[in-house]
Amino acid sequence: MIYELQDLNTTTSGLLSDACRGCGWWQGHLSHWDTAQADAWSESMMENFGSWGKLALGDGQLLGMVQYGPAGMFPRTSDFPCGPVSPDAVLLTCGAVSDHALASVKKSLVTAVIADFYERQIQTVEAFTMDTGSPHECRFLPHDFLRDCGFYPVKSARGVRLMRLELGGVQPVAEPRRRRRLLERIKRTSPAPAPVAMVTARSADTPVLTALQSLPCRPAAGSRSATACGGHG
Repeated sequence: MIYELQDLNTTTSGLLSDACRGCGWWQGHLSHWDTAQADAWSESMMENFGSWGKLALGDGQLLGMVQYGPAGMFPRTSDFPCGPVSPDAVLLTCGAVSDHALASVKKSLVTAVIADFYERQIQTVEAFTMDTGSPHECRFLPHDFLRDCGFYPVKSARGVRLMRLELGGVQPVAEPRRRRRLLERIKRTSPAPAPVAMVTARSADTPVLTALQSLPCRPAAGSRSATACGGHG
């Protein structure tokens, strides 16, 4: 069994589970948003930013996902007293993996996200994280996961933290051969477990996706930035 990584865009968003695709929480909706609202948001994101995440797929089924984009596309951020997101930053909102996905799936997702930021010459990434035990904890990336990937805290208020990753010194990969090698390394296939359904029967108020677990990454030595996000395991 192999898995592959794809951009999250208007075409591949159809591969998300109904529960995930129907969740508009970061987009400012308190309850399920309908298909028309989701499609309109997706079209706007593609027009103004491009693809807004990464998917890990095995046998055509979803193994994991990560979502990101301009903070202005995620109105929920205005609710957080530790905001706003810095104007120069892209916001990493949420991510999830199958309960049985190997650590390599998580590692590959993170590596692909960082590679995409380098490709787009994005120099700053921010993310909100919430204290363990909070009712909306599942909608955020875990604090330990962000910390291990090189994020550092910027502000904290009422159980929510804004964290920041600086990719300083980003330069475009101008030489075609080097660029191809980079993309091939990120997109290569790797062994993976048989995919399992990411949605199970549970109440409407219970999270349907498992948040990414802490995956040790290597921030750049002696700085608050990370030039790579490679995990162990």
